[in-house]
Amino acid sequence: MSDKKPKIFIVDDEPLLTEMLTDYLHEQDSNLELKSFPTGEACVQSLEAEPDLVVLDYYLNSKEKEAANGIDILKTIKSKNKALPVVMLSSQKSYSTAMQTIGYGAIHYVIKGQDAFDEIYQLIKANV
Repeated sequence: MSDKKPKIFIVDDEPLLTEMLTDYLHEQDSNLELKSFPTGEACVQSLEAEPDLVVLDYYLNSKEKEAANGIDILKTIKSKNKALPVVMLSSQKSYSTAMQTIGYGAIHYVIKGQDAFDEIYQLIKANV
C-alpha cells in the first residue's frame, strides 16, 4: 500500500449492517477511509472521489423501491471505471446470482453471514 489511505465505498440500504461493517473494517485497519451510501445512485454520484474498492449490496431497493438494484449499479460503475474492484455482498446463496455478478465485473461475491466481514477485509487487503 502507498502512503495514501485506501478509500473504500460501502453501499447497502441496511444502516445497521453498514455501521457494523464500517466498525469492523476500522478495527482491522484504522488507515482505511470508509464512506457508506444508502443507495447505489449516491455511490455513483461520488465516483469522482476515486474509491479504491466498492462493497456493493445485491439488493439495494428494500427501503427505496425506486432505487436501482446492485446489478444495475455494478454495470454503471464498470461503465465509468472498468478497473475499479467491486465486491458484491448478498444474502443470496444462489450460484447463478454469484456468477451473474462476476460476469458483470465484480471481483468476488460474498454471502452475508458469520464470516462475511472478514472475507471482505481480506479482499480489501488483496486488492488495494
